[in-house]
Amino acid sequence: MAENTHRHVLVIAGDYEVLHRTRLSLGDDFNVRGAYSHRDALYLLEHEAVDLALVDAAMFDRTSGEYTHQSLDRFAKIPVILYAAEGMTGGYAQPPVEVVIGALDERTIQRTVLSVLGVENALPSNGGGEIQTLFSLSRSLTEVLDLSEVLNRVVEAARSLTGAEEGMILLPDDEAGRLYLRARVGIDEETARNFRIKTEDTLAGQVFSTGKPVQISAQGPQKVKTKYFVNALLYVPILLKGDPIGVLGVNNKTSHNEFSQQHQDMLLNLAAYAAIAIENARVHEETLQRTRELQNLVEASEAVNASVALYETLPNICKQFVRILNVGWAAILEWQPEANHLRVLVQYQHALWRNGHGPTFDVERPLFERDYIPVRRGEPGDHAMPAGVHTMLTIPVRAERQILGAIKAYYVESPGQTWEPKLIQRAAQSGLEALMAISNPDGQLSPSRLLRLMDRIAEQLRADWCELALLVPQDNKLTVQAASGAGVWINKPYPIIDLTPYPDLRAVVEQQVSLNQQVNGQSVGEGARMLLDSTRSNALLALPLMQRGQTNGIVLFGDTRYARLFSEREIDLARTIVGQAATALENARLVHDLEFSLQELKDTQERLVQTARLSAMGELAAAVAHQINNPLTTILVDTELMLLDEPADSMNYRSLQAISRAGKRAASVVRRLLATARPIEENAPVEPIDVVETIEGILSLVRPHIEQDHIRVWSRLPEEKLPPVMVVQGQLDDVWLNLLLNAHDALIGQEGAEIGVEVHYRPLDECIEISVADNGPGIPAHIQADIFKPFFTTKPVGEGTGLGLHICRQVLERIHGSISVESAEGEGTRFLVRLPVKKGSE
Repeated sequence: MAENTHRHVLVIAGDYEVLHRTRLSLGDDFNVRGAYSHRDALYLLEHEAVDLALVDAAMFDRTSGEYTHQSLDRFAKIPVILYAAEGMTGGYAQPPVEVVIGALDERTIQRTVLSVLGVENALPSNGGGEIQTLFSLSRSLTEVLDLSEVLNRVVEAARSLTGAEEGMILLPDDEAGRLYLRARVGIDEETARNFRIKTEDTLAGQVFSTGKPVQISAQGPQKVKTKYFVNALLYVPILLKGDPIGVLGVNNKTSHNEFSQQHQDMLLNLAAYAAIAIENARVHEETLQRTRELQNLVEASEAVNASVALYETLPNICKQFVRILNVGWAAILEWQPEANHLRVLVQYQHALWRNGHGPTFDVERPLFERDYIPVRRGEPGDHAMPAGVHTMLTIPVRAERQILGAIKAYYVESPGQTWEPKLIQRAAQSGLEALMAISNPDGQLSPSRLLRLMDRIAEQLRADWCELALLVPQDNKLTVQAASGAGVWINKPYPIIDLTPYPDLRAVVEQQVSLNQQVNGQSVGEGARMLLDSTRSNALLALPLMQRGQTNGIVLFGDTRYARLFSEREIDLARTIVGQAATALENARLVHDLEFSLQELKDTQERLVQTARLSAMGELAAAVAHQINNPLTTILVDTELMLLDEPADSMNYRSLQAISRAGKRAASVVRRLLATARPIEENAPVEPIDVVETIEGILSLVRPHIEQDHIRVWSRLPEEKLPPVMVVQGQLDDVWLNLLLNAHDALIGQEGAEIGVEVHYRPLDECIEISVADNGPGIPAHIQADIFKPFFTTKPVGEGTGLGLHICRQVLERIHGSISVESAEGEGTRFLVRLPVKKGSE
């Protein structure tokens, strides 16, 4: 290479690495000098002999801001090679620039410099060097088992061997049927981000489908994908045992250098090495993946069996479902074949939605006026509450008095608490932190950090689960961004899904098949569509929950972020953990039933004791009543006789009337006492009773008595006729009377005292709900569990028997109804009575 001895190359770059690589590439036969600034470059070009300049595209004049390569047009006789690093954009191929390169590997620099200088055959064919490169690569690939590293080394070698500007490896996406960019060199980040190529009607797709290479040069720009063109390309298949597993390709996007047959042969050899290395890396990755899955299964098994308490086991199982399958939510539903229903036992959420894709709520005026808005079932506004929720708490999240969004906290059972201002403020502050990060496109809040914030909010509010929603002012809606927590329903009322209109969900429980759907998939069944829409999920997997070969229910998995079909491996993994969960769930249910039976036995024993006591008191009361009844009869008869002889306008007449009324009331009390003491006949006839009529009758009876103590009584009763309730005549009267008189006693002497009675018909639950509420001092939390026990009273001795609420519960349980209490000190008390309606009477 003596003819090159006097060739002078000037490297203009602020990075010494560029100069160093050029010297290594050209060796001692070239005189390579460096200029590290714009001014130094112009000085050397004017005062020294330069045959070629290699310029870094990033070099510029700090005074004028002009790029250095744009200032070289005055040196028209000196050819320029421009080095544009990966990720740089711009139209550089303009005089005096002759060639633009995107790599600084030895072969690219050698070939480009010699080509620009017009030196023919200056470099020998050096097949030995290429063989050495392939040998070195094959040896290095055997040392690497990380798939990304393998692919990156292969693509770097492809560009080095061919002197190309760009190199890439495309691998198939089995689900979408496309080739996606898996490794690259020389391709900028923006292009790589959305690089997807169809396997049909594209050059890369042709190579993948046929297993044959494609080489195109000197035919004008070629389209690689939409809006992406190159001047020359060479694509070869990566074959494993004759089957294509990917495509290895090189492009010249700005340079017009062509690829030769020798380049094609080298890439085919390189692809053969790559196929083996890729397969080894994949096997290694699958081994690691299966090891992780096994470890996850062991951890999941330990977690689901960590407790035998049903309330803890159910959410624990769903947490493991969400963790192992990397989904947003999971739920367990019990199958009730006699009713053709699915009953929700638990739903756990650890979900994120992309902005604007989550569930939405209409914004109501109280959100702008109050610091928090609690809504209980049966109160105005409960239409927005999910099924099975007792209380919903909404907390607006504000920044400088402007509402950004809201926190929604849900309670399956009565929270039994008041929310202190400090508690509300802490929760709102956590919500503000999250919403500010979500609203900021450059926010640094990671998904895991956002979910930890949601966990903290749910813990602060002691809620079953919470949602964080962002306000969309133009739509006047709240859009949920994240949700965390679990709802558990052991007892009624619980959410149900009627399977009648959903044959795809029926098939899961009846035929024990899986249901795997995505939001934009083909032939999405009605049940899957309903679940995808109601949860705003993008993917859904439903598996039968089986025990000893019998279907007990369904397990649901939902991905709220990505539309995808679950892979066979994921489904097998889910089946494994569902099988373990079914066993753990059965064990927990058996323990729960055993505990319930033990408690029921204790309650029965206590009731036997109380029954014996009540029986003795009943006999005593009957004897006392009988003794009182005789003198009462004498008093009433003599009074009536005296009234006959007394003038109607005399003072004695009015006194005798008062004595008669008092005597009659006393006689009525005696009759009721004797009726209560008398055992209830087992075959006492039940009949259809209009609940509203019984309430109106008792209200008309006690309203004057209550209102004389300055207590307002109001009622909200439905105008339409409700289905009847099957009960013994008069028994409901005792319930309403006891509840109203208890409320009256609690309100005596209180300013602004009120008693409210509301009736709601719940057709889905086939029941009527009656609420009797007051705004009195409330019932302390520590005694609420005792108020239905016989003889329990807070009144002084002689002022109450403690039997009123106990009798209410007995009456209601006899007709399969229920009574519950919601109360907090200082917040009033609300008794909720649920009565089953006569079926078929709607």
